[in-house]
Amino acid sequence: MMSPRLLCFCLFLSHSALAQEFEVTGYLPHYRAQIMDILPYDSLTDLIFFSVAPKVDGSIDSSDAKPATLKKLRALTKPKGVKLHLCVGGWKKSKGFSKMAANLSTRRAFVRNLTTFLETHQLDGADLDWEHPKSKTEIERFQKLIIELKTAFRLHDLELTVTVADWGKYLNPETIPFVDRIQVMAYDQGTPHASYEKAILSMNRWLKQGVPASKLIMGLPLYGRNKERVARSYAQIVDGFAPPPSSDHAGGFHFNGIDTLTRKIRFAREKGMAGVMFWEIGQDARGENSVLRSLPLREDFSNQEKKNSKSR
Repeated sequence: MMSPRLLCFCLFLSHSALAQEFEVTGYLPHYRAQIMDILPYDSLTDLIFFSVAPKVDGSIDSSDAKPATLKKLRALTKPKGVKLHLCVGGWKKSKGFSKMAANLSTRRAFVRNLTTFLETHQLDGADLDWEHPKSKTEIERFQKLIIELKTAFRLHDLELTVTVADWGKYLNPETIPFVDRIQVMAYDQGTPHASYEKAILSMNRWLKQGVPASKLIMGLPLYGRNKERVARSYAQIVDGFAPPPSSDHAGGFHFNGIDTLTRKIRFAREKGMAGVMFWEIGQDARGENSVLRSLPLREDFSNQEKKNSKSR
């Protein structure tokens, strides 16, 4: 039986989704592809497959994105109305960005190759995760890449999201219209690594840079870290320590419990943000303790339940 607090969390998120289109995005890394059959697609609006890497010459290293895997994911997501995106880059997969984006010819090759890859595998868009453009030159290259990529994508009705660090200052105002969503990695921020207070500071930092709230996605972690930076999945923490929903600390690991996730999602919803993103859904607990399965976005509930969820 679902706990009262988890039920309350579930009801709150139902209301959020019905009030407006509130996106719930989950990353699925290639090394967790084996769980694709048991993912809670009913709880998601978008799924991002992680990841391919850009090469210096504009080609794409898609060795971790097997055609059979993408075909099966498309077959599983499409009947549920879940959009399927491809992540480009990420930690340890961003080395090729800077040189590739340095000149027009390699950018054009990259745009052409990525567009073809998305079309071939019937994907809905791409997520650029360059970790991270830091110098003025790299930032300028990033703007050109985004603008050229989205210009090409529009001809094919493809979406473009950009995933950014919470501290990032590498999207210029004139580039923002070329991005459909900006996902802020509001985690890995010291100890504790993903507190409510730090997440709010992260999102406000991007709002102050002129990004419309309607384009912002708040990143939420499905893992914890201890002071030595060792990571444990949410599932491992729940299975090992059975923390209550109000707890964000167990066994020396700092994580986000149900109550903190509820507060973060409430903040995103009240600010009119586009939604939330989870890194990554393979780390979620199973059964009644699953965070994702407590997000019934396509269910309705009564005004009394809405009132109860707000009065906790």
